[in-house]
Amino acid sequence: MVTKTTTKKTTAQKSPAKRLSSSTNSQRFEPAKLDSLFVVLDAIAWLDAPSNGQVAQFAGIDPRTAGKLLKNACQIGMVDSVGSGYALVLPYPYKGSKEQKEAVVKEALVRLPLLTGVRQFLRLGDKTDVALRKAATIAGITPFVPADINPLLEWAQSLGALQPTLIAEDLVDAAESKKEQRHKDEKGRRIAFLSHSSIDKPFIRQLAADLTANGVDVWLDEQRIRVGDSIPEKIAQGLAGSDFFLIGMSGNSANSPWVQKELNNALVNEVQRRKVHILPLKLDDSPMPQILADKKYADFSKSYKAGLDDLLNALKGDV
Repeated sequence: MVTKTTTKKTTAQKSPAKRLSSSTNSQRFEPAKLDSLFVVLDAIAWLDAPSNGQVAQFAGIDPRTAGKLLKNACQIGMVDSVGSGYALVLPYPYKGSKEQKEAVVKEALVRLPLLTGVRQFLRLGDKTDVALRKAATIAGITPFVPADINPLLEWAQSLGALQPTLIAEDLVDAAESKKEQRHKDEKGRRIAFLSHSSIDKPFIRQLAADLTANGVDVWLDEQRIRVGDSIPEKIAQGLAGSDFFLIGMSGNSANSPWVQKELNNALVNEVQRRKVHILPLKLDDSPMPQILADKKYADFSKSYKAGLDDLLNALKGDV
């Protein structure tokens, strides 16, 4: 009887602990310098689903620092883990200016639900620490440990992403305004938004290098969609600041979920609304999707050099 009673008591004591553990949803943002994030994002943009070690080697930083930055990038929605590696979720201005790269991170932070909550409570008059505690509660972060989230706040504050009235649309409008000013100040400068299937990445690397060498700034957008993603929203800032929307079309991309699901009128209308020229890139003999059938394209299917020449001539046209 004693043994039986003891067993029941032990079981009863364990149950609440299990329930508490299963309901815990803590979040820790690693302390790391924001500038170091850009070399990590450069690595992911250029490599194909790189591991932590590959990112560290490419970026020239130690693996522990790379791991912290990758964790943070995943938490703010800029990077996803893919198998044993990582891939970009948002378009990224590879070889772009520091200002452009900071703008991408700022947009990711502004769209982050936790920080959206913080800005709402700041606008209601709460101090930052109170706003953070309330927003964390709404976001289901328990237990709330301020020290775990403070590094995120430091990034957000350094980029001006905690302004109470700020919304993501403001950043997109700002990118479009900068494009208009660039057209006045630097008439010959072009920015191209390069969308592609991850399977075509070897081709895209070469093309990005050649465009950059010819004075064209490139935003890289690897076509990856997640449940609930709005593609026009995901690409908004990079698109608004670009002059051309280049989409690599091949047998690989034509069969990708991105093209089958998202290359639709809503996306095309968004591209045109932002005054961006659509220019498909024909990478092989696969037929163009119907929605792009009437668009002029650069043909790389028979000769890379001829296709590049056609593309560069088109990019130098009026915008």
